[in-house]
Amino acid sequence: MILFFLPFMLRAEQTGDIVTYNFSGTFVLSTPCTVNNDQVLNIAFGNVGVNRVNGRDYMQPIPYEVDCHGAPDDSPMTLQISGSSVAFDSTALVTNVQGLGIQIQANGVPVDMNKELNTTLGEISSLNLTAVPIKDPSTELTEQPFSATATLTAEYQ
Repeated sequence: MILFFLPFMLRAEQTGDIVTYNFSGTFVLSTPCTVNNDQVLNIAFGNVGVNRVNGRDYMQPIPYEVDCHGAPDDSPMTLQISGSSVAFDSTALVTNVQGLGIQIQANGVPVDMNKELNTTLGEISSLNLTAVPIKDPSTELTEQPFSATATLTAEYQ
């Protein structure tokens, strides 16, 4: 008996297609923004009458300057004021005095702490920040020094 082995070629038909992807983009150098040339700002309220803390009196401007080193004016930008807020108002910073907060406002509108304000680099000069003492209505303030701390962060895309 003679056996013959014949080689068989197996073939599978392809039913798919090949797609080539080309990816492209442009690298841009983002320059960092600086706020007030990285200097600490001190906002002095002076003498504040304990019975006149009402969210209007003693308002102080928060002077700030943002420099993004040549970024275009139409660059989307966010500002964020970071700090601990008082339990009675999410727009006011905790102070060292129980029942007293420092409310931050942007163009007269209270700003929630730790939330972003959306603007553009070109519009930032028209965004006026102010600080005003407010009090918990259930607290009676006593005469004493007060202070609070916050951080202003500016980022653009």
